[in-house]
Amino acid sequence: MGYIIYSSVMNFSLKLQKNLIAFLLVFIAFFLVEGMQGVDFSHGNFLFLPLGAEILAYLLFGFRVLPGIVIANTLIGYFLWENWFGNGFYGFIGHVVVGSLAPIAAILTMKAFSLSEFFKGKELDFRHVLFLVILTGLFNSFAKFFVFMGIMGQDINVVTFLSTYLVGDILGGIVFIYVATKMAPLLIKQ
Repeated sequence: MGYIIYSSVMNFSLKLQKNLIAFLLVFIAFFLVEGMQGVDFSHGNFLFLPLGAEILAYLLFGFRVLPGIVIANTLIGYFLWENWFGNGFYGFIGHVVVGSLAPIAAILTMKAFSLSEFFKGKELDFRHVLFLVILTGLFNSFAKFFVFMGIMGQDINVVTFLSTYLVGDILGGIVFIYVATKMAPLLIKQ
């Protein structure tokens, strides 16, 4: 009986640690790009690092870190972006729900087509990760477009919206994952 309780506590502790790491990855990535954020949701960011943080967290820890990612996205949207730039519930749907689930949808899509060899041994396979980042950017950008344009009925410049979100998601994803994988060995040695 004692072993079962100990095992359950350790398992919970490990899940909590992974969620905390995912939370910190996304939260720090948001602060790195906060100075580049526009005040209008219809214009994205040309280097949106948090999407890369989310992808990396899912790759490292699996889908069990969804709560940590959702909490980070919610806190940023509510407090830093002043209730998603005044868009309230629909801003929450677009930013938190779509933003947190787009990487999962892309990973599951790649698994369905047997394209999910993200690791070769202990190293990331950047060919598959690059495709994952692009696919996540597509899912994220188009889903947010339909949320903001379709549900909210906002007048959005389609080309500006999709181009900035796509470029920002893809560049941010690539840059964050590349820098994080290059810095991780340096941090672990110390």
